Amino acid sequence: MNPASAYLYNQRFGPRSGILVEPVYGFSSGELVSKPSGSEDVWAFTGTGYGGRVGFQYGRVQLGVDYLNSNLTFESKDWEKTKLSAWSGFIGLKIPRLWRLYGGYTFSATGEGYYNYQKVIFLEGTGTKFGIGFTGIPFLNINFEYTQGEFGDAKDGGTVLGYGPTYHSYMFTLSIPILI
Repeated sequence: MNPASAYLYNQRFGPRSGILVEPVYGFSSGELVSKPSGSEDVWAFTGTGYGGRVGFQYGRVQLGVDYLNSNLTFESKDWEKTKLSAWSGFIGLKIPRLWRLYGGYTFSATGEGYYNYQKVIFLEGTGTKFGIGFTGIPFLNINFEYTQGEFGDAKDGGTVLGYGPTYHSYMFTLSIPILI
């Protein structure tokens, strides 16, 4: 490989270090599961989400904070105007040339929606996420991730329900990684 080609290759695929800023937009599909009094209610949803990651990259390792705000549409007409937001810590590993693997721990998730015209607030959510990203396009990553978690509690109107639903979803996202 000649020196010019080696330089260009390392600029795109070689290890680099700096501050990572990565806006994210995506589409999700999943289920919200509630288990009140021994029964189980399952609601399928689809939605869009936006947010981003901020952190550090040292060589091939990335470490930082991830935020995602999602607007969900449920198949059941019982749910309306549902929004979830989540903060996660993440760690990523860039695999040479074309891929990135990452995982995270959601340490704060909240949400609200309307179930049968009654406002429901989800509190104290935690969970995990795992993903793989295709990094072969210089300015765009194509990511696929799996997210799961649970909310510690929920409020239906002013009443604390004493249980929180669980959730899991698959998400397809596009992100623009900027290394400063």
